[in-house]
Amino acid sequence: GQALQEAAEKVKRGESLRKRLVEEDYVLPYADNTNKGPRQTPLWTPEKLDEAGRKAGEAQAWARKARMGELKKDPFEILELEGEQRLYSIITAMTVAFAFGNSSKQALNMIGASGFDPLLEVLQIPALTLIAAGFGSGLANALIFAPEKKRNGFVWGLKGLMGGPLALRQLRELDELKTIGEIEGQ
Repeated sequence: GQALQEAAEKVKRGESLRKRLVEEDYVLPYADNTNKGPRQTPLWTPEKLDEAGRKAGEAQAWARKARMGELKKDPFEILELEGEQRLYSIITAMTVAFAFGNSSKQALNMIGASGFDPLLEVLQIPALTLIAAGFGSGLANALIFAPEKKRNGFVWGLKGLMGGPLALRQLRELDELKTIGEIEGQ
């Protein structure tokens, strides 16, 4: 009886008999219009437009000036050996490995060429010559020729080390790198 009487009183007052769900009381964020953010359209005046245009122009001029000082991109400035330099590095590696390898004598014995042991000692001279040529070319490229031509000394030093005198020849044949401003000024 008492629950029925309470239900009747709720109906008279206009209240719902069922319990309220949480979802019914949930308010979406920013939907209650209490969040007052900045205006979506600023008050643009001719003076503010002029100021914004001047700042944009200054930024573009600065970027153009910075770009003019950059060196032109060159396909030879990447650390990659082409053609004959690659062949030089492979021949050098194979010669050094065969001349100074611990298993070279055993390999000659396995193929029945045990009489060629003195050949290994003679082969050490060209192997050392190829190594010295690589080191000399790397140092000459990195310290002398690359800076003269405004090129990356590290890249050309490694190219000289691996590509030997062929990399040195290639660098000497290349023109000096120019900045973008120098190219556009011609």
